[in-house]
Amino acid sequence: METPPPGRRIWFVAVIGVLLIAAVVSYFVGGEIERSAGARVTAVADQRIATSEIQVASLRSANALLAANVWAYRATAALDERNFGQANDAAVNVVAGLSGVDAAASGINSVVLKSVQAEAASIKISVAADLQAQRGQLLHLAADITDLAALKSGKRP
Repeated sequence: METPPPGRRIWFVAVIGVLLIAAVVSYFVGGEIERSAGARVTAVADQRIATSEIQVASLRSANALLAANVWAYRATAALDERNFGQANDAAVNVVAGLSGVDAAASGINSVVLKSVQAEAASIKISVAADLQAQRGQLLHLAADITDLAALKSGKRP
């Protein structure tokens, strides 16, 4: 068997060496690109999760606010029917609903929210011949809650 000339052997070893070096560099650079892409994907996913959590908190607060509004009107309806027990229960649910509102998540001024919460907590339904004062108090509370909901949605009352 004939041996190849020394120039060909050197050329062959050089090509193999270059290919080997290229493969090693490609492996490490490609791995870095994959890690970098993975880090970007993770960062985007984390950002979306944080945004989603903020939206969920906002929606929960909006739901609590609207539920409190419904309970205020239910209290008024129960009072009109002279069902004082149901009216008191509904008034308690108004307070509970308002306590579930997160001012920061809702974008509502916390001072305004606290004043409406205090207004709701001060309502006590009692048996009386003239219900107009209590009815007016409940309707005023419902209007204040409606105004809060309008502030949350960006619409000024």
